[in-house]
Amino acid sequence: MILGFDFGGSKVDIGVGTSMGDLLDHRRLMVQDFPNARAVVGAAVDAGVELQRRYDVAAIGVSTMGITLADGVALAPNVLGWAELRLPSIFQHAFPNYPIAIDNDVRAACSAEMLWGSMRSCQSGIYLNLGTGIAMALVFNGGIWQGMHGAAGEIAYLWEMGQAGYSRGHAPFEERYGGRALDHMIQAQFPMLGGINDLLRHQANSLVYEFTHRIFRDIARHVGHVLLALDVEMVSVGGGVSSQFEVFAPIFEDEWNTHLPYPPRLVPSVFRHYAGLYGAFALASRREGAK
Repeated sequence: MILGFDFGGSKVDIGVGTSMGDLLDHRRLMVQDFPNARAVVGAAVDAGVELQRRYDVAAIGVSTMGITLADGVALAPNVLGWAELRLPSIFQHAFPNYPIAIDNDVRAACSAEMLWGSMRSCQSGIYLNLGTGIAMALVFNGGIWQGMHGAAGEIAYLWEMGQAGYSRGHAPFEERYGGRALDHMIQAQFPMLGGINDLLRHQANSLVYEFTHRIFRDIARHVGHVLLALDVEMVSVGGGVSSQFEVFAPIFEDEWNTHLPYPPRLVPSVFRHYAGLYGAFALASRREGAK
């Protein structure tokens, strides 16, 4: 059995699963309930220790935002204080007798889709996360490409002319279309709606319909520019917004069929908003399987 942790911008999932991708037990923490990043991790570790005592755990997988380094985390703007955390040492101290695999949450989710989900047998593809954060994992020749610095697929930093970017501490595309930004935009435009998932359930309203199409056509256009460069066979969409895949998928397909010479096949993630947790299971499974 595998103990998995998935740290996201708004929630943390802790669970026990098997190397076959079966979820056995699960806890969820909300980031907003804690005063800082260190408190979030501490509570998650405590929940993990409780689960580890109840199950015969063989390995631990950690799916987390950004790029995890020994002395901090790079490219993780969603949670204040996350960049200062030394996650490898925190988990090694808490679980000293277990092999631990830690990787970016979107690449981990892609690993789960490749092992057990929508991207099995995929040779070239993209796993697109649409949630609190926006990012891609890129698959080439049946493996995940991390890039020179581990930052391949970090489309949160896509920009328009004149926008402040990475050097000034901004992630322009995510700041516009990440889950929190969308919720604020929607609530300002339609006070009766709670956020993005509520918006996607009210498409009978013509104003809501037009607003939705404008947002998702722009997201599809930005992603489409990447697709032009990569020419992949498929795109799998996960993250919190993917729970409404059937609503926005036709918008993506129409935009890509209009502008891309070879539009990829578009599919929903099998694990959707639990993809990061299953990704943690996949990380540990692959590490153990390689031994």
